[in-house]
Amino acid sequence: MPQSNFTTYILGFFLFSTVSFLTGSCGSITPKSPEIVVTEVKIPKREISSINVPIKINLAPYFEDTESSVPKKFTGNEQTCEGVSFSYKFFRNPIVFEGKGSKLRFDVDGKYSLKLNYCLKCVDPFGYGPSCATPRIYASCGVNEPMRKVHVGYETQIGLTDQYKLKSETKLRTVKAISPCKITAFNYNATETLEEEVKNALEDVEEDIDNEISSVDLRPEMKSIWKLLQEPTDLEGYGFFYIRPRNISLSKVQFEGDTAYLNAVLEAYPTIFSSEKELQQKELPRLSKYKNKDGFDITMDIYATYDSLSSILTQSVKGTSVDVSGKEVIFGDIEVHGAFDNKIHLKVGFSGAKSGTFYLTGTPLFDAEKQHISFPDLEFDVDTKSALLKSAKWLFNKKITSAIRESAAMDLKPYLDTLKTTLDESLNMELDEGVYMSGHVDDIDIRLIHPKANDLFIRVHSVGKLELAM
Repeated sequence: MPQSNFTTYILGFFLFSTVSFLTGSCGSITPKSPEIVVTEVKIPKREISSINVPIKINLAPYFEDTESSVPKKFTGNEQTCEGVSFSYKFFRNPIVFEGKGSKLRFDVDGKYSLKLNYCLKCVDPFGYGPSCATPRIYASCGVNEPMRKVHVGYETQIGLTDQYKLKSETKLRTVKAISPCKITAFNYNATETLEEEVKNALEDVEEDIDNEISSVDLRPEMKSIWKLLQEPTDLEGYGFFYIRPRNISLSKVQFEGDTAYLNAVLEAYPTIFSSEKELQQKELPRLSKYKNKDGFDITMDIYATYDSLSSILTQSVKGTSVDVSGKEVIFGDIEVHGAFDNKIHLKVGFSGAKSGTFYLTGTPLFDAEKQHISFPDLEFDVDTKSALLKSAKWLFNKKITSAIRESAAMDLKPYLDTLKTTLDESLNMELDEGVYMSGHVDDIDIRLIHPKANDLFIRVHSVGKLELAM
């Protein structure tokens, strides 16, 4: 689901970045194809990107399973010859689940009945076993009358193992008789006895609750999501976007009512390639140690082919004319011929007073602080100079290269501001039925532009906030 966000992000930026160079290349002229000796420059290693995605989970279905697994009736007794003997029945109402902070509470009201009898003294005069020496006194609570009320409460703390299984530790929090049971016939308060008996009986339920919660295994679903995250997104003519996830971590669970909240932090190396790649699939890793992150912090590497740039440049520049000493030069098809030693070669067809082809060579100079790009050394290729001096000396004019340098220099901030507005709109949508994305971009900037042998490398950085509600 986050791929829709990233697709919009990259598509928008890719369009912008290619158009940026489109303007600067309109003065590239060379008649003879230069010999290109590639000297690759090592691109600085980028830091891993992090994407914090708040997750909201509806626990109601799991509560229903727990409710159905816990017994609804409990009985017990204790019979002695001397003193108080009793038997009880306890019926529970439906369990009320409520999350608050880091803990989840299970509260249940119930009703009970209690039968008691009392023997003052037991003797064994004949050796056949003790028997009550006095008449037993019988009493009851909740028998042949409305049953007495009792309240029971549990508390559990839920976590997640590094294998994506829920784990919990449940404790009986309270047992409180709402309707006390006091026997005046033999001056006995049965409430404490009842509470202790119910507590002992219900402590076994702690294990039932923990077993039910620990049976929830998120790994199969996480494996499907992880696999999906590694699939490419077709940018419809602009390349293929890969998130390239590496690690994932989850925060502690926080509860509010019947909803659990947690944050997932995805670490990845998002990249765009001009063609689909067969990248090695990474197995779902164990959960990493959670490090608190706020929003997303993405460094994106884009590899734009010169073929795609050539097409866009031609659409923009073809038909543009320049007056040189009273003679008109009309630019035709543009082709990025290649790059070496940080320089770009541009092949330009032209017509007008003279027709043919020429080449320009220049180094794109990018100022990351000012977000500004220029081609201060853009000039005719050596072989082009020779050809022009022999056949069309009037074309060998600094007016052409100066004009191209001036038009090629551009402030990228206005384009980034426009892109930021577009991204803010795209970050607020319904991704799927019942799944809503909301967010905004705080800042976006280009970090690096570098011509390589077969493609143009662009590194982009963006920070902002993103949330998912399900």
